[in-house]
Amino acid sequence: MKKHFLAITLLGLVICNGFAQGPKISSNVEGIKEYSLANGLKILLIPDAAQSNVVVNIVYNVGSRHEGYGETGMAHLLEHMLFKRSSKFIEIKKAIADKGAMANGTTWYDRTNYYEVLPATDENLKWALEMESDRMVTSAILQSDLDTEFSVVRNEFEIGENDPSRVLNERILSAAYVWHNYGNSTIGSKEDIERVKAPTLKKFYKKYYQPNNATLIVGGKFDEKKTLAWISQYFAAIPKSTTVIENTYTVEPSQDGERFVELKRNGDLQYVAMAYHTPSFSDKEYAANNALLSILTNNPSGALYKALIDSKLATSVYGYSQTLRDPGFSYFQCEISKDKDITAVESTFLKTMDEVSQMTFTEEDLSRAKNELLKQFENTYNNTINLTIALTEDIGAGDWRLFFIDRDNIEKLTVADIQNVAKKYYLKSNRTWGRFIPETSPERAKVNEIQDVAAIVAGYKGKAKEENITTFETSVANILKSTDVGTLASGGKYAFLEKPSKGDKIESRFLLRMGEEKSLEGKNMIANLTARMLKLGTKNRSKQEINDQLDKYKTSLNFQGNVDGLYVGLSTDKTNLKDALSMLEDILRNPIFDASEFEKMKLEMKSELEVNRNDPQSLVSEAVEKQTSLYPKSHPYYSATINEKITELNTITLDDLKKYYNDFYNGSNASIVFVGGIDTKVIKPIIEKTFDNWDGKYGYTRIPTQYFDSKAFNSIIQVNDKTNAVVFGKINLNIGETDSDFPAVDMANELLGGGAFLSSRIPQRLREAEGMSYGAGSFVSGNAIDKTGNWNVYAFFNPLFKEKLDNALKEEIQKAFDKGFTKEEFDTSLKSWLQQRQTTLGIDTYLAFQMREYLDQNKSFKTYSDYEDKVKALDVNKVNTALKKYFDLQKLVLIYAGDFAKK
Repeated sequence: MKKHFLAITLLGLVICNGFAQGPKISSNVEGIKEYSLANGLKILLIPDAAQSNVVVNIVYNVGSRHEGYGETGMAHLLEHMLFKRSSKFIEIKKAIADKGAMANGTTWYDRTNYYEVLPATDENLKWALEMESDRMVTSAILQSDLDTEFSVVRNEFEIGENDPSRVLNERILSAAYVWHNYGNSTIGSKEDIERVKAPTLKKFYKKYYQPNNATLIVGGKFDEKKTLAWISQYFAAIPKSTTVIENTYTVEPSQDGERFVELKRNGDLQYVAMAYHTPSFSDKEYAANNALLSILTNNPSGALYKALIDSKLATSVYGYSQTLRDPGFSYFQCEISKDKDITAVESTFLKTMDEVSQMTFTEEDLSRAKNELLKQFENTYNNTINLTIALTEDIGAGDWRLFFIDRDNIEKLTVADIQNVAKKYYLKSNRTWGRFIPETSPERAKVNEIQDVAAIVAGYKGKAKEENITTFETSVANILKSTDVGTLASGGKYAFLEKPSKGDKIESRFLLRMGEEKSLEGKNMIANLTARMLKLGTKNRSKQEINDQLDKYKTSLNFQGNVDGLYVGLSTDKTNLKDALSMLEDILRNPIFDASEFEKMKLEMKSELEVNRNDPQSLVSEAVEKQTSLYPKSHPYYSATINEKITELNTITLDDLKKYYNDFYNGSNASIVFVGGIDTKVIKPIIEKTFDNWDGKYGYTRIPTQYFDSKAFNSIIQVNDKTNAVVFGKINLNIGETDSDFPAVDMANELLGGGAFLSSRIPQRLREAEGMSYGAGSFVSGNAIDKTGNWNVYAFFNPLFKEKLDNALKEEIQKAFDKGFTKEEFDTSLKSWLQQRQTTLGIDTYLAFQMREYLDQNKSFKTYSDYEDKVKALDVNKVNTALKKYFDLQKLVLIYAGDFAKK
């Protein structure tokens, strides 16, 4: 007892000592303040008064780059193990789930991170800080936990193995790197994952999980003084590691000739890809190389786009470069239909890339690339939650201030910089794609070694930024009070919520309803294609001008069409709002429907469909829909198969799209929502002009959904050469969101398989307890108006586990029926569920979406809190009753897909 008291006293002294020293500020750049503790922990604070959430993100400087022989995948496997147990938190996943947090952990080449997003309260922030401090050095890493978790990670590996594009990427990079670990997949070797033992993993953990190898980031709404005190309280007592963490020093030698790999697996598309060794993120040339990638792949001006897409040889092409600490790589890939001659594509792709070093670039090319890259920067910087997580990559690359330095480098770019990297790195001998060719006078591309990052960031001040001090309470009452709701002269409805947001960011969502059941028969594919065509050119703007202006105005715009209507997403800021809305008006009212773009779009759509022909997940989804969605083929809601969609696609003409647009598009049945730093004086005149005097041939009448009394059905789909299998199940429910029993049905699903962070019974059994599945769970949906809904269950797994998983899944469902849920389960789940809903209200994209849904349904946002009140009024008996009443296992359709022939 005396020893225990003494230990507490000593710990108190250490903590007090941490308080006495206090976190020391070392840098303040554009609203981000860096502090450090005596034990070496770096701390970044990113306050944002406009936020209603807080995020805690801790980054460790360890990734697959630090793994030794036989250790591949160890950093990633360790990430999984840190969600198991520590000294104070016996079940970390449950603790996260109970808080209703949005949380995750990720591993990459140079770093590993863990984050939690929660409503901004002192209690939540203290909890997250305490939890991260505890698992930093007291995680158990038990063999018993590893015995189940390794197979979960192996299943994650197998899911990736189902994707030929991803496997090709791994093969090319492994051939591109002779010595450096960037040539190894982060997820590691399946054999290493399976064979590593807990003591080895624990040794790795103790070496790298230390305060002097970590950066703690807190972003969102919080009290800075209190937060620093809590960080001292929870982290200052952790001693600085006595283990020396050596810097990795492997330097990849200059590639001495073109290399080639070939991959043969089951699949429905062909791919050609290539990698070049290019600079690290801290290298000044990184920005120029990134801009070059943008120029080469730009749609429609890029050399690769013109050579491969305009010619209809390929259906898509892209390129990217990673944010890495050491000299990295640039990767290009194109996608080719199975019926195309891949040799013609290879020849064109290689020829175009061979010409890069001799290409002449223009100021227009440069401006276009800079606008695209700077828009990406602004979108990240002005979303504090995303920024707090995104800085993970910059920390892994050497220092968080590189985020701003890269922006500065982009702004300073010249055409000469682009020409330089094109000549320096895009050589045949630096490419991994082809074969060895002897040369008497070989060219060699030498990539700069890692820069002195400390020297690059030393004294960096960044730009002057105005601090945002305005707050907004994300309660339903305040949202209702602050929202301007009205109707346009055209009949369209709007809701404007002016609220503070970083960078005066604005999220807008539109829904244009159109047509009625008879007129929309057989129009689903045409509706989809018509929406896709909108951004491909107008009477006033070419596709190139649209893309360029979206980047210039730092605006994102997307369209999705189906027989329910046209869905539009717009993200911009107050400064660019007027220009963004003027663009939207032009795109909606003046589409040109270019014949050449239409043919390219059809090829792209065909590839998207074909890639799913042998994908287990797509096949089970299609098969389940065929058993449960029994609309006749003539009905707008008919569920077509992939083959039926491809057949239909081949028959659709450009005139079909023009006719659909003229017959159905209109402004009289629109639901329009704006959230953020809006200016209603700018918005109203433009949207009135956009939607006024715009009528379609057919008026709008809502198409009701139907309940189908489907029967139990079990089936297995054999898919050869797929290492991962999927099961998907569904029960049709004769109940909608407005039914008095739906809240109980919703919570029954929450407890059975839909709970936060793998907390409910199905993922607990299939993933946590038995390690059979990387992802498993359930979800429920109910129509907002009709008496229709469905319950769905799913799991990903190794085909060898099929019988075991099938038994476990059915056993868990039956156990819930036989014994019901407990009061403790329900109370914990309810608290987590309510916390999750509070978190999502603090996310403007969700808020705009939900407001649009309510507007379309002629409902007030009070519906949100009314539904919560109904859930709060439940007890576990009502939930158990609803489970038995509606989840009829005699109607469960359960279908498996995968390679079950292999043994």
